[in-house]
Amino acid sequence: MRHGNTFEEGQTPVQVGARTDLPLTARGLCQAREMVKYLSAIGVSPDAIYAGKLKRQTQSAQIIGEFFGLKFQDAPALTEIDYGCWEGLSSKTIMSQWPKEYAEWNDQAKWQSHIFQGSYEGMRKNLDEWLNALRESYEEKTVVAITSNGLLRFFKNEKVKTGHFCEIHLFREKIEIYSWNQSV
Repeated sequence: MRHGNTFEEGQTPVQVGARTDLPLTARGLCQAREMVKYLSAIGVSPDAIYAGKLKRQTQSAQIIGEFFGLKFQDAPALTEIDYGCWEGLSSKTIMSQWPKEYAEWNDQAKWQSHIFQGSYEGMRKNLDEWLNALRESYEEKTVVAITSNGLLRFFKNEKVKTGHFCEIHLFREKIEIYSWNQSV
C-alpha cells in the first residue's frame, strides 16, 4: 500500500522523498482506516505488517496493525527514495527546470542518478534482500507493506496514488503483480 495523503485539499503538492518526513492528513488517516475495512470485507487478516521509517508510512501501518492486533515491523527498505534537488519542489517547477529528466522518471521510471541521492543499485539491493527475507518467513502468508510511490516504481512503471494498494505475490523464483493502483 502507498501511504495516505500528506497534503490537505487546496495545498500545492511538492515532491517529497526520504528527507521530507510529513505526517498523514485527516484524509490520509481515513485512507488507512479504509484499507482496514477493505481487508476485513474480503476476509484478509494479515500475518505481518511492515513499513518504511517515515511518519506517513508508520502512521498507516499503526492504524492497520492496531485493528488486526499486530505491531508493525520496521523495514528500512520500504522508505521512499531521496529525490535530491527535486525534494520540496512542485511538479511545475521540476518540469520547467528538468523537463527531460522529469518526463523520463514519470513516463519510464528511469532512475535519475545525477539528481536522486543514493544509487539505484543500492535501493534495488535493499529491496531484494527484504523481499527474499519475506519469502523465507512468510511463505503462503499475507503481508501488508506500507511504502511510497517512488519505491513502488521498482515493481512496475506506473504510479500508485496515495492510499491505493497493489497485490503482489512473491514466489521462490519470481514476483507476480495481480493488481496495481487499486482504491478501496
